[in-house]
Amino acid sequence: MLWIQRRFLSRCADLLRTERARTYFQLINDKLQALQNNSDDESRINNSASITHLETVTTLAHTFYDKLEMLTQLDMLLKEGNDSEMQKIAKLDSEQLTEELDDVVNELTDAVIPVTEYDSLHNCQLEITPGVGGIEASLFASELAQMYHNYAQFMKWKWTPYQMDASPSGGIRSAIVFVRGNGAFRMLRYEAGVHREIVHVRYFQIEACVTPNDVKVETMRASGPGGQNVNQRSTAVRLTHRETGITVHCMDERTQYSNMEIAYKRLAAILLQRKLDETQKQYSSSRKLQVGTKARAEKVRTYNFKDDQVTDHRLGRAWQGVANVLKGNGVLDQIIQSLDELSKAQYLKEILSAEDYSTKHTSSNV
Repeated sequence: MLWIQRRFLSRCADLLRTERARTYFQLINDKLQALQNNSDDESRINNSASITHLETVTTLAHTFYDKLEMLTQLDMLLKEGNDSEMQKIAKLDSEQLTEELDDVVNELTDAVIPVTEYDSLHNCQLEITPGVGGIEASLFASELAQMYHNYAQFMKWKWTPYQMDASPSGGIRSAIVFVRGNGAFRMLRYEAGVHREIVHVRYFQIEACVTPNDVKVETMRASGPGGQNVNQRSTAVRLTHRETGITVHCMDERTQYSNMEIAYKRLAAILLQRKLDETQKQYSSSRKLQVGTKARAEKVRTYNFKDDQVTDHRLGRAWQGVANVLKGNGVLDQIIQSLDELSKAQYLKEILSAEDYSTKHTSSNV
């Protein structure tokens, strides 16, 4: 975790040191003063949430710049001082102050970046489909599925497979899994893209997307193996979304109820993904990091078995040991955490670079 904090500090703290950032926080402070000095009690009550947020940002900004100045003075003392005992104390103070700055940078960045309705989603649908390559591709897809299963356990998320189409070779033709838990959506969205195979991460929140009145429901007999119940009763389900015409078919389970539940969740995921794609297009074209809503045909990570290294193309960094990444524990978590922090840094840069940032972003977070 220490390496991650240092990388985060170097990216975001550099942005916060700029004159652009200082101007931004001065404008935030000016707006706060204007709201606090408003003599209209009703207006102050109506703006209480905005005042609270601006106070938080202003306080954190002051803390950041104060600690940054203290760190600068300690660094000068370390470079110019001749007293070895004083230098030893200054070094310890500098290390402690650097750790404190990590926390402040993290808190300040989170306070500045607007929170969207999608950041609170803790459920997602993970969809893995092999690319070209026959047996080898299906085997690798199976390894990826196991990697994410292990990662879900590592993060203490609930892992619920809803479709696992196994191939005779021991690989998988496709897999659909619902993952539920704190931060599941936020972290897994960075996995959307090509990993030699294609990994889709769809956003899943059935309550917000699909109601029975929006859907045409058809039932039919399932085909293929599954026993007498499957072949003689109408257990298969087809849902058609009336507005978009999107159709989802499910015959995976032995009961109509189970197939209906799965079909609704798949349809919900597809509809929410469409909404997210539209929102992303309207929002910004300048962010290059894959955040789960970009074109999922983009290559994001290469697993080089020959050289035994994994390269994440968004981070521009390679990790030795393919097997260590595929274990789905701390190494994979380090990669995903780094992507999350890079996304924050890019977002922060966009906010500070916006021509109308003085008004555009000061109210979007409240």
